[in-house]
Amino acid sequence: MKISFIAIIAAFMAPALAAKTWDVNVVNGKFSPQELDIAPGDTVRWPNNDGADHAIVQTNSGARSCNNMAGGFNSGRKTKGQAYQRTFAKATTVNYKDGIGANCLKGAQGTIYVHTGARPGVTPSKTAAPITKPSNSASSFSSSEKSVLLGVACFIGALAL
Repeated sequence: MKISFIAIIAAFMAPALAAKTWDVNVVNGKFSPQELDIAPGDTVRWPNNDGADHAIVQTNSGARSCNNMAGGFNSGRKTKGQAYQRTFAKATTVNYKDGIGANCLKGAQGTIYVHTGARPGVTPSKTAAPITKPSNSASSFSSSEKSVLLGVACFIGALAL
């Protein structure tokens, strides 16, 4: 069986083309949205667009808390104009907080649900939407353009077999 170069490229590009980037902003000292449902492979970006410093720090699983998770992620201090982003490769639930000063105790906490399909008993948020062209993205294609490119690449790869 002959495997073409295009088929191999299409197989490696498919997950990246389907992945989305989501923004979580700090609004009035709290994360917006506070809960976010994403798919495995999606990226969450926390841009700092207000005047205060922030640090995105993973907290213990279970109920939200202000306790750092040992071995969890920590963005370090981000000043205005800086952003932190993280890609979540597999299904999981991740709690996080703003690790600067007392921000967490004032409600700067959030949860990311990484899963395929709908989360049982939860209506998906209508306020959260993926950003289509992040400023730090290497690609300038929209989601629909990526879908078309993926389809074309798979079609060409199938023809080459």
